[in-house]
Amino acid sequence: MEETFQGQTYAAFATTGIPVKARPGRIAKLVVTAAVTGSITIYDNPSAATGTVLFTATTPAVGITVLDIPARSGIYLVPGSAGAGILVYS
Repeated sequence: MEETFQGQTYAAFATTGIPVKARPGRIAKLVVTAAVTGSITIYDNPSAATGTVLFTATTPAVGITVLDIPARSGIYLVPGSAGAGILVYS
């Protein structure tokens, strides 16, 4: 199935690293819904916190950060030690 627009799905996160997408995609937005302690880092990797760092933010503010970042291999997110949010991607 072909994706018709950028950011058509999302992955919620809290304090545990999560594999977001197991194939190439595009990161559209980072929505922080609860104050994050530490850093959020997003990797171009379908299953682990290694490889190319696509985005990192130290103690990001609650709110929406618009991103437009391609991921060639997949998307893996490592959140901070506290907080929560949503990563919007396609």
